[in-house]
Amino acid sequence: MNSTTLRRAAWPISFLLIALACWFAADAVADRMVQQELDTALRTQRQMSASVVDNMAEVIASDLAMSRAIPATMAELDVIQHALTQSQDYAANAGGTEPARRAQLLGQPSLAAVSAFLHDAQGYSGLDMVWVVNANGLCVASSNATTKRSFVGIDMRSRAYLTNALLGAFTEVYGVGRTSGEPGIFIAAPVYDDGLLVGAVVAKVGIARLRHWVARAGTFVTDGNGVVIMAHDASLEGHALPGSNVMSMSPEERHNIYRRDVFPDIRIRPAAQLHRDAPWVPDALAAQLFDTSVRRRPALYEARSGLNSGLGAHLVDPVVAWPELLRTHKRDRLLVFVTLAGASALACVIAMSYLRERRHHRATRHLAEQLQSANTLLSAEARHDALTGALSRRYFLDLLRHEIEDARLAGEPLCMAIADLDHFKQINDRFGHAAGDRALEHFVETCRTELRDGDAIGRLGGEEFGILLPATGLAAGFETVERLRQRLQAMPSASLPATVRLSVSIGITELGPDEPSERLMSRADHALYTAKSRGRDRCEAVHPGDTAPPARTASTTR
Repeated sequence: MNSTTLRRAAWPISFLLIALACWFAADAVADRMVQQELDTALRTQRQMSASVVDNMAEVIASDLAMSRAIPATMAELDVIQHALTQSQDYAANAGGTEPARRAQLLGQPSLAAVSAFLHDAQGYSGLDMVWVVNANGLCVASSNATTKRSFVGIDMRSRAYLTNALLGAFTEVYGVGRTSGEPGIFIAAPVYDDGLLVGAVVAKVGIARLRHWVARAGTFVTDGNGVVIMAHDASLEGHALPGSNVMSMSPEERHNIYRRDVFPDIRIRPAAQLHRDAPWVPDALAAQLFDTSVRRRPALYEARSGLNSGLGAHLVDPVVAWPELLRTHKRDRLLVFVTLAGASALACVIAMSYLRERRHHRATRHLAEQLQSANTLLSAEARHDALTGALSRRYFLDLLRHEIEDARLAGEPLCMAIADLDHFKQINDRFGHAAGDRALEHFVETCRTELRDGDAIGRLGGEEFGILLPATGLAAGFETVERLRQRLQAMPSASLPATVRLSVSIGITELGPDEPSERLMSRADHALYTAKSRGRDRCEAVHPGDTAPPARTASTTR
């Protein structure tokens, strides 16, 4: 076989290898693309599902709290307590048939009045039934006392909800009524009379009244034993969660509570066949997906248990985007394969363009960093005085207006002081401007040592400085600037000649109601003028109510 034949035979093999490489690459790219879409879809849907379950749990807790309040309130009523005390002689094992006991109890005026009260209370409370049981477990009054299904005279000691109530505990359980055969929440509140347990008030809230709990598709409610007592999909009712308590109960206990013995497993489990249908789903996302015995589409599962009642709120929320994601994966894989197979040359161009864009991006980023550094430097220079490091006049005035607004919103005081170094011109004239600069720097350093972190000092011009004291009244502010004045005098600067005696005059005032910043500064300036005119090296305070200051002269400000 010559070389020409070998080359001709190699072409189909090369094309096949390129096609295979493109196919595997397309599969990997499609996997990655759809994984991102799935992750985004799950994050969004999980937030919505959690919100639905949280709202559902709040509604359940709120409804049950309202229902609990009614029997608990009735248990505190004197008429209920006295009626139960008077009925302690009635018991199911005292002889006589149930109809005879009923007739005897209905013949008691006090118990008949309680039954009438319970009937009226049921009408406006939203309860299905309310009845009163004495300490012997005998129903002595009920809201249905005059109906054919009257509870009066029935021995209720075997009811699960009554056992704990007659031991003094508040009880709230799910069950199926033995007389009506209708499910509901049974709430039993113990009744005491003069500290003695005399019976219980029992109320039933029918499940039919609570269907709004499962108004959204996929929601269901379980009781403390893990049995689904209510579901948007009614076919789930009577199922049980995997490993729930109902599985360990005896048949008699199950029948006593639920009037049934068989509880199919709802089988909420990780989506076992997910990797078979969609092998591209990563393990981290697959662990978040579930399926049930009635839904084969992967779903999110959210549950909230407790709710101060033993009930649990659940939501099995099928992934809405799942069918579309399967179609998207197939479509993306085909499109990427076609693109890769026919665009080898274009890939080189794209690579070159990518490298050029990277260089451009690095250059742009470097330029942006330089610009940001320059802006930071300019911002610092604009905010601070270059010599002393104090705030610039413009920034200090802006800060003053901001602090005035904050003080008014918070209802807090605000003090402003204006400080002026005494005889500063003489320091410049005798020792030179360098000494004057050191004096200004020393004053600002002294201010920073004495003032709080939230206080501010700004250079208003020359040797004149403004001081802001937020959340400070005039008396406290005056003490602060007086300490500052004394510290400046007591601690001379090592960088100044020993003969330089540095002192400062300070005027301070407090922000008045509805007062602009200009008037506040004017009054602080007036206080400074007073300090200068009274001999310098002192602090003066002007109250907000004082009149406007007179004009200053050059001799009093130096």
